[in-house]
Amino acid sequence: MTIWMAITALGDSAVLLPMMGWMTICLGLPPSCRRDSWRWVVAAAACGGCVALSKLLFMAWGLRPPGLDFTGFSGHTALAIFVWPALAALLSRGWGHAAHRVAIVLGLATGLAVGISRLVLRFHSPSEVWLGAALGAAVAFWFLRGVSSPRTTPDVSQGPWKAVLGCGALTILALCYGRVFPSQHLLQDIAIWLSDHPAPFTR
Repeated sequence: MTIWMAITALGDSAVLLPMMGWMTICLGLPPSCRRDSWRWVVAAAACGGCVALSKLLFMAWGLRPPGLDFTGFSGHTALAIFVWPALAALLSRGWGHAAHRVAIVLGLATGLAVGISRLVLRFHSPSEVWLGAALGAAVAFWFLRGVSSPRTTPDVSQGPWKAVLGCGALTILALCYGRVFPSQHLLQDIAIWLSDHPAPFTR
């Protein structure tokens, strides 16, 4: 596995979908996190839904922004830029202000590296990657801006809750990293079913 393939694997749905599910469960358990939990669900649905919709519109009916080499948002890029900073922000709750920001920046850098890997490996056009990055960043910003202060959620700013979240995230990474989720094939099948065309539109 090349370094770029190793980086791009951090944006695969095989890793990020279970990670999003685990974060949903962890945020839903403490009563003080219920507002954050709903905010997370809305953000995750918005990010994943926009990626899927953009791909379906192209594959089913050939719809895309005029003048762009665009077959849909880069899902690897959008989800990586959304999930990794959000996970870093939750795990660094209760840290000092500077350390908390550094953790988020590192999460964002991981997502951006995934986007760059998609370009280097030529899996996506520049417009697909940068628009995917913009989508992921916008949703991540909306989620992080509304996350409750550690002062109002003391049960999640310290040890046990963060330990559970972190151990679960590491377990998912260990079990799922390097696997490939067949999202493209699933969306192609859905596009054919929706449009009743014999084959999906391609680039």
